[in-house]
Amino acid sequence: MAARPGTVLWFDNFDLEAEVADLLAHIERCTGFALPARQRDVIMSFAKSKFEKTRQGYLEAKAAGKPVSTSRRAYLTDLQDTVFMAIPEDNLALMPLSEQVLNDPSFYADAMHSAAAISEDELFMALSSSLKDMTVQDARAFVSKLWHGTIDDNARKYAEALKRPEREIMPLRHGNTV
Repeated sequence: MAARPGTVLWFDNFDLEAEVADLLAHIERCTGFALPARQRDVIMSFAKSKFEKTRQGYLEAKAAGKPVSTSRRAYLTDLQDTVFMAIPEDNLALMPLSEQVLNDPSFYADAMHSAAAISEDELFMALSSSLKDMTVQDARAFVSKLWHGTIDDNARKYAEALKRPEREIMPLRHGNTV
């Protein structure tokens, strides 16, 4: 999602080494598999490279005046998938789905806030070029359904994530680590 004026981008205050160390420790704890130092170094190198590519891509797109989209969750999910390749399948099977980055309740809170921050008219304008074969009435109905469905779906997922008994209560603020 493009940053609004005055907002801090996730990578501006992202402590790469601490986040990666936390993610690795979490995965090792859940899978019962300790990564060798050499693999940890390779993962850290990959994380730094991907982080720099993400930041550089954002800056280049912004300088060119193109729409920009970047996500902390997408970055961590890609990193998590890379770590999973280094873990034996038997150990990986031990990790509960609820403990993966994809099930981070703070993601649902962010998604709800993002969906609530955009108006239905803004969404219609953003999608209008791809809806050009529809009548205005049909396009408005489609956007309305999409807009309301997104908010309702994210609210439901967020509520389900918070109801999980195995998850401890997490404060909803930026900077949470998994």
